[in-house]
Amino acid sequence: MLKKALQNYLKFFAKRYLKRSKCQIIAITGSVGKTSTKEAIFNVLSIKYKNKIRKSEGNLNNETGVPLAILDYKKGPTYNQNKLGWLPIVLTVPFKSLFLSKVELLVLEMAADKPGDIKYLMSIAKPNVSVLTAIAPAHLEAFGEIENIVEEKTEIFRALDREGWAIINVENEYVKKTFYGGWWHKKSYGINEKADVYATNIKYSIENGKPETQYEINYEKQKLAVKQNTIGLPAVLSNLAAFAAAKIYNLDSLDIVDAIEKTKSFKHRTEVLEGKNNSVIIDDCYNANPVSMRAAIDILQNLPIKHQGRKIIVLGDMREIGKKSAEDHKSIGEYAKQASDIFIAVGKSAKNYMAEKYFLDLDKVTDYLLSEIKENDIILLKASRGAGSEPMLWPVVKKLKKE
Repeated sequence: MLKKALQNYLKFFAKRYLKRSKCQIIAITGSVGKTSTKEAIFNVLSIKYKNKIRKSEGNLNNETGVPLAILDYKKGPTYNQNKLGWLPIVLTVPFKSLFLSKVELLVLEMAADKPGDIKYLMSIAKPNVSVLTAIAPAHLEAFGEIENIVEEKTEIFRALDREGWAIINVENEYVKKTFYGGWWHKKSYGINEKADVYATNIKYSIENGKPETQYEINYEKQKLAVKQNTIGLPAVLSNLAAFAAAKIYNLDSLDIVDAIEKTKSFKHRTEVLEGKNNSVIIDDCYNANPVSMRAAIDILQNLPIKHQGRKIIVLGDMREIGKKSAEDHKSIGEYAKQASDIFIAVGKSAKNYMAEKYFLDLDKVTDYLLSEIKENDIILLKASRGAGSEPMLWPVVKKLKKE
């Protein structure tokens, strides 16, 4: 009851600020890629809007987080863990709603852990532009079937009015289906010539521990060369979404590319680090589901031969993926075996990967890796988050990093 009262309280003052500010809203949701897409869109549109644009910070993307993001809080306490931490927020929210500087554009990330979440968030912040990055079997324990996730995520489009824009990733089979129908304007993106914005000639490399992705953005009759200091298809797709958003707001193509090339990796999201014994670590251990697992493994598959030492893949549990959990773990395990020289599984559900090396204890997998890694080895680590705030495999990454 108190939690519901808090949500209503925050909703009231967030809506009061939005009414006063009269700003445009770009809302982003998806099973994977929300944060990187939010950051990419914010970075590109900052060219035009400068100090008149804000974004949600960190994981302020749920019933309490989105109102806090609207009111320019950088983080919020977890309701169940720190009820007293809400006191200063409850006291300051009314003043923020009245006196916080107005902006012209808000870029907001929106999560859906259970049915009804997106519809509720739309009742707080009605978007002018809605972005759907991907739909994957995440939180299936709450949703039951993937079709229920599709229904939930597409609420972000149904909230648009007739002047609104939908930005749609046509590389994702479930999102692609949403491209047809609807009253909204559309822009599509992907690695597909049928998309409005698409990438070609994608090449990955890691030189001296530094990641790089080169490709061409195709838009209308333009072909634009891009070189960004991140790696992997998810980063490319995030920047294609940003390009599409920037075109809705009439930015120049060359200015957009310049902003894209300044994009950096985000912590625990395909972050390339220098490892011990002159190895390379790809830290993608923030979260995981079958779609993001395959995307991470594909990075190793697509690295040029000249950069390859051994490929070591370390995968932890994929959580909240529902009744097909064992089947999905087995499928990803088969995919990882084909892409790796050494495949290691860590965690209770991870046993279903059927990896050649299996551990339950993080210290033991760390000890094994420290004794095993050699110069030029590339180590990919990925898993769903643990029960606390720290990603499950982050303790392993910390001990493998070069000091």
